[in-house]
Amino acid sequence: MRTNQKHRHLILCLLCGLMLFCVSAIGADKLLDAGQIGDAPAVLNQYFDVLEDAGRQLSLADVQKPEISARFKPPVLTAESLNFGLSASAYWLRLKLRNNSDHTLNQLLEISYPRLIRVDFFRLAAGLPDQVFESGYARPFASRPYQHRFFVFPVAMPAQSEQVIYLRIESRTSVEIPAKLWNRSAFHENERTDYMVQAAFFGMAAAMLLFNLLLLISLRDRGYLYYIMFVASNVLAVASLTGLAVQYLWQDAPAWSTISFAFAAHLCAIFLAEFMRHMIGTATLLPRLDKVLKATIVVNVAAGAVTLFSYQIALTLLIAIVTALLILGVSVMACVKRQRSAYIFLAAFVVLLMGVIVLSLRILGFLPTNFITVSGIQIGAAVEMIVLAFALADRFHVIRAEKEKAQAQIVESLRSSERLLEARVEARTAELVASIARLERTQDELVHAEKLASLGSLVAGVSHELNTPIGNALTTASTLQDDAKDFQHIVAEGGIRRSALDGFLQRSVDMSALLVRSCYRAAHLISSFKQVAVDQTSEQQRQFDLLTLIEDNVASLRPSFRGASWNIEVGVPSGIKCDSYPGPLGQVLVNLIQNAALHAFESKESGLLSISATATADTIEIVLSDNGNGMTEETLERIFEPFFTTKLGKGGSGLGLAICRNIVTGVLGGQLVATSQRGAGSQFILRIPTVAPRAVKNKHMV
Repeated sequence: MRTNQKHRHLILCLLCGLMLFCVSAIGADKLLDAGQIGDAPAVLNQYFDVLEDAGRQLSLADVQKPEISARFKPPVLTAESLNFGLSASAYWLRLKLRNNSDHTLNQLLEISYPRLIRVDFFRLAAGLPDQVFESGYARPFASRPYQHRFFVFPVAMPAQSEQVIYLRIESRTSVEIPAKLWNRSAFHENERTDYMVQAAFFGMAAAMLLFNLLLLISLRDRGYLYYIMFVASNVLAVASLTGLAVQYLWQDAPAWSTISFAFAAHLCAIFLAEFMRHMIGTATLLPRLDKVLKATIVVNVAAGAVTLFSYQIALTLLIAIVTALLILGVSVMACVKRQRSAYIFLAAFVVLLMGVIVLSLRILGFLPTNFITVSGIQIGAAVEMIVLAFALADRFHVIRAEKEKAQAQIVESLRSSERLLEARVEARTAELVASIARLERTQDELVHAEKLASLGSLVAGVSHELNTPIGNALTTASTLQDDAKDFQHIVAEGGIRRSALDGFLQRSVDMSALLVRSCYRAAHLISSFKQVAVDQTSEQQRQFDLLTLIEDNVASLRPSFRGASWNIEVGVPSGIKCDSYPGPLGQVLVNLIQNAALHAFESKESGLLSISATATADTIEIVLSDNGNGMTEETLERIFEPFFTTKLGKGGSGLGLAICRNIVTGVLGGQLVATSQRGAGSQFILRIPTVAPRAVKNKHMV
């Protein structure tokens, strides 16, 4: 029993081996009669014998050796092409053709899958290579024997002849070989139709790009920018996938041809995700998933950068699948939350996703190569672009309706707020009026305090100056009194002599003269100070001599500067008559002189402040110049600002020059300007009309 079973098992194995040998022999000997090809092309996959070159080391001579040639096997057939999926191997194809007709045939062999890195064509005659073409997207486009987005090779066959053709195929993605043999006239007709279909797709994409670009310029909505970038990336991916990019864009860039599709796929994922985030509003609607979307965008950016240096199609496909599933899930969740734009986006994305799935399954070898699987991604992309454009238009319509509604609410809110604001404005106006009144009082107090401080400085200086003549007068008077008592005693004793009488008279005359001079000096100082004080407190308009006014004020100030390292020089001509306000003018001069004393001559061993004046029929110009420290440009620009001083806490209040300018421009009706250069001194120029304007005086002078 066991022996019979062994015999039956052996016989069964022999029968299977014989069947496989027969099938192999039939496939190996199957010839294609090229003369029978009409308007329809001959699909060649059933006529090929296939040899896998795992090491990619075999040459044409190697595959012709008997021991290797015997390894060619018939392929597993699909509808229109051979598909070996993702494979790192090279594949040799052997095709036997026969021309039984009585005329020469000139036909074209087409491999309609442009993502093959190498496609080498060998035609044998008498066992030797008669015609060799090396093609593939890794080689310059100009090397192709026929300028086409696919790989097309001419096949010339003499009458009553047979030929053997070898094809060596290598790919970095899927190894897909949709091969056909065409009559030239039928191929050219099919070529025109094919390029017209491609032109329609890219024309539609260009129209969508241009239209949405105009909308972007008009509406300035980021959604249109993301849509434009997505469509551009989609067009780049399709152009790379269909071979049109190699033919028309970068014919001599094989390295870029290798990575262009993967790079464009990452760009599509990036901009589609950004477009969805903007259109659906995932940051507000689905904040957690929005963070995941952001992370996915970052991953695609990184993967796109890596693709530029290291091409990994498996990584690209994996990231594309994860991104697609995430976008699908987010859009479904948005639909669950009844987001209007999510419905349209989901419909558009599902169409594109179906095209991508069909493409991926074809690349992986699970679907045959036919019109649907080849053009599915283009159909899906076209439909998605159109639907997303409608989604943008619908979103704009929704935004406009929401805007109109919001505007109506804003108008109503503004009307209610207007009444509230009116009440608040009235209350704030009353508060501001009270604040302004307080500020005016404070301002008056500051001006009065500054004037009193200036007058106090004059009082202190004059008091110090009066000490000398009054002291001299007191000493002389007391001496004269003592001398008169002594002389009276001599007269009472009756012993008066001529010499004593002469001495008493001479001393009386001298001391009387000294007494008169001291009293005159004190009277002069008191008169000058009285006039200055009266002018500064009364502020009455009167006629006066300019030189007298300046000398009185300078005389009042000299005691304050006794012992200083600098001098005051008055060079004003006599006879300049003014009809103005001597008090305010004197206050301006005093403030300018005190300002020079405080700032101009600090840390200087000597200096000179000169006061000069010129007059015309209508204008008087008074110039105070010093050769002191001078000012920087920054300080010069701000010296007339209230409370600005470089001596804060060291004697400067920041009001002196501000008061001067306001008195000059207000009360005196003139101008006050300053010039200065660091290290070269300063100059203040005061221009006032000879007759002050008969207008109400500026009450506040600050």
